[in-house]
Amino acid sequence: MNISKGMQKKFVDEIRFVAEHMETANTVQEKAYFFSAIHGMAQRIVNFEYDPELVFIHQVGQLVHNMINTGLPSIVTRQDVAGPMPEKIFSELVAVLEKMATSIEQGQNTYYALQKMVNLAYSTTGNGRYLYLKGLLKI
Repeated sequence: MNISKGMQKKFVDEIRFVAEHMETANTVQEKAYFFSAIHGMAQRIVNFEYDPELVFIHQVGQLVHNMINTGLPSIVTRQDVAGPMPEKIFSELVAVLEKMATSIEQGQNTYYALQKMVNLAYSTTGNGRYLYLKGLLKI
């Protein structure tokens, strides 16, 4: 990622803040709320220092947040034809955010972390949940 060290540090600090607060949040709604800061911060930095990977992070973060928010009612009510969305999605998101923060610090690309986020979010869809229940989509 080609952004200044200062912006890189701000972004990594924000990712870790989000991960920490997702981990300690009491409800899935709070966890989703904190996760939304990822794409928000990426967009703010892009407005000062454009970088294609950062735009990718923003887009993936926004997509993942929207997909998870769509699936939240099935977690809360535990009523869905295929069963509730796996709650461990959030603990996995916390772990992948930590991986992303470390990748950014070490100058590595964030593709693996973003791919994992998308697969976690995909597990909240009808087909994704079906694949999860079949054991094909691993969380």
